[in-house]
Amino acid sequence: MSAWRGISAIFYATFLCLSSHLVQAWDYERHRLINDLALDTLPQSFPRFVLTAENRERIRFLAGEPDRWRNTRDRALRHLNNPDHYFDVEYLAQYELKTETLSHFRYRFVEQMAAARARLKLELPEGNTDHLKGHPGFMPWSINEHYLKLVSSFSYLQVFKTMGTQEEIANAQANVVYRMGILSHFVGDAAQPLHTTEHFNGWTGENPKGYTTSRRFHSWVDGGFFKATSDPDRAAITKQLNPAALLMRPASRDLASGQFQAVIDYILEQHRLVEPLYQLDKTGKLSKETPAAGRQFLHQQLAAGSQMLGNLWFTAWKEAPPDRFLQVYLAQRKLKEE
Repeated sequence: MSAWRGISAIFYATFLCLSSHLVQAWDYERHRLINDLALDTLPQSFPRFVLTAENRERIRFLAGEPDRWRNTRDRALRHLNNPDHYFDVEYLAQYELKTETLSHFRYRFVEQMAAARARLKLELPEGNTDHLKGHPGFMPWSINEHYLKLVSSFSYLQVFKTMGTQEEIANAQANVVYRMGILSHFVGDAAQPLHTTEHFNGWTGENPKGYTTSRRFHSWVDGGFFKATSDPDRAAITKQLNPAALLMRPASRDLASGQFQAVIDYILEQHRLVEPLYQLDKTGKLSKETPAAGRQFLHQQLAAGSQMLGNLWFTAWKEAPPDRFLQVYLAQRKLKEE
């Protein structure tokens, strides 16, 4: 769960045993809301099977799936999954990397960090059990890769609809719904500014402005604030949303695959809000006593996540070409059946 990164293993395990259902439900509700609002941004022309009551609920449910993967204590899965939920922009500086020069290929990015580590004689991130301390995270790559998997699902659905069996069509539609749901979680995570910073759970290092260092800050922003005040105002968030729109690709396709550059830009927009968020807390505007400004800020972030998610879903559908390999395969299958 996103609120737990940085909490000690002992405290985490104890608290998880005592109240995991409650904590999961609250963060889960925030992600569900983002998904529900994003579904409302889709046009009437969007594939109708997605918008059935059953599949809307499936997509809302899947909003919490990647956090459920985080509930296991197995370190291999934690090592694989946890960094997909964050991108701590400040950690790029130790590698002398900038966002505009990052490879859009995940493993090339790993190579960029490895080369910098060797050149600058940086220590390996062994400071915690996940072996990830100081690692920037992979959230931009995670979002882009899940987006491309959704494009693939739309691509082969097109072909099955004209050349496949009813069972194949139903399975392909189920895969589209699954891919939409899994992508949604990471897009929603990125809308929470604390998923973009080394100050993800209280300010760390030099703190001349006296921001909170509380290890409860992340969970307060994730859901504690709304629990202590009142649920998010759906109508107020909806007013900030526009119909889902096509995301533009870079002028040169060599710059980034999929929507990597759009994802980077989206994450950086949220990162610029890290200090304003801490400032809200410092001035008491993120408290249950004076919540108005805090609610407005968090409504804005829920809207940002919903809008980006709707745009990505819409763009994946529009960008998806027919799966040519599958077309050839199904054409050959038909010839054999004749």
